[in-house]
Amino acid sequence: MPAATSDTSKITDYDAATAFLGEWGPFQRRVVFLLCLSFIPNGLTALSVVFLADTPDHRCALPAHLNLSAAWRNNSIPLEEDANRDGALVPSKCSRYKVENLLNYSERGLLPGSDVNLSNVPKEGCLDGWEFDHSVYTSTIVSEWDLVCDQSWKKPLTTSLFFGGILAGSFVSGQLSDRLFGRKMVMFGTIGLQVVTTLIQIFSSSWIMFVVLYFLLAVEQISNYVVAFVLGMSESLEK
Repeated sequence: MPAATSDTSKITDYDAATAFLGEWGPFQRRVVFLLCLSFIPNGLTALSVVFLADTPDHRCALPAHLNLSAAWRNNSIPLEEDANRDGALVPSKCSRYKVENLLNYSERGLLPGSDVNLSNVPKEGCLDGWEFDHSVYTSTIVSEWDLVCDQSWKKPLTTSLFFGGILAGSFVSGQLSDRLFGRKMVMFGTIGLQVVTTLIQIFSSSWIMFVVLYFLLAVEQISNYVVAFVLGMSESLEK
């Protein structure tokens, strides 16, 4: 019983026991508000991949110099069933009819469908790249570096590498802020690095360069968030 009485006396006056925390006053509100402002770019970065890596409608491109009749140019892409559109027939995204055969039919004056059964025409891959629909996006990383068909695996990998950076940053941010540079230095440093990394990323010349910078951006983003959160908590408790 004496032990229980002692424990009870320790928590009798909760307000007195927590008085050192201070009140939720103007200072705390200003600190939290300013720190929340620094989080805004983090949200923009995390969600930007939805737009940056969207896949526009696309089809195989034909060489610009190819001397095909309008009929064969309009029927150069085979039709395939699209499971996302209830089995509707849409132009193939990853194949075209063999160009040599199309030229032969065009030169002989044959017409697709009536003179030539399209199901018998051999197919080939998109050897000359793709044509993308630009009605929604001027450009995405998919249309910029042809991340479709046999290269489509690079699109989800882009997102995975970003969250890999989030994971890595979660581990290193505490070490950088608490043992090496201090919280304020890391917070403002990561904000500056995010600006620089984003500007460089705009001018990425390859997908590899883009994802490396995107990984670094994720490290900087989560480091800023974690350090700013801890800094806000500690500053609020000290006043």
